[in-house]
Amino acid sequence: TIELFPGTVAENIARMGTSDPMKVVEAATLAGVHDMILHLPAGYDTPIYGPGFVLSGGQRQRIGLARALYDNPRIVVLDEPNANLDEEGDLSLLRAVQQLQKQQTTLVLVTHKLNILNQVDTIMVLENGEIRMVGPRQAVLEKLRAAQPPPPGSSGPQSA
Repeated sequence: TIELFPGTVAENIARMGTSDPMKVVEAATLAGVHDMILHLPAGYDTPIYGPGFVLSGGQRQRIGLARALYDNPRIVVLDEPNANLDEEGDLSLLRAVQQLQKQQTTLVLVTHKLNILNQVDTIMVLENGEIRMVGPRQAVLEKLRAAQPPPPGSSGPQSA
């Protein structure tokens, strides 16, 4: 779950520091959440924990992504960034990842969802806290696929 702080949407994106409105909008736009924010009761000035107002898990996650992107960081770590996203949120996340790559931002993604792995260069597989595999994306994905047992009912090797 994304933890948001008591305060406004803009304050959360600016990490509760002095916010630069241009940088807040830039981060929200990169995260693909700008239009959604404009539709909130008070836009960027909407209190996160306002009376009668609740953000969905996907909305919280997208605001959290904007917070991670605020002020053009050189390193971004995203832990399960697509856990609560709908299709539109997933597309926004993929566009943000592509933009970070263009900016040569170091990006670390922790995920169980394979669709985002198509955007990365290197994959590290951890098992029980230990590195099981690391290497170029395609090589690691091929090893993972080869290690998967065939699905039940599929035609595997036949004995005569």
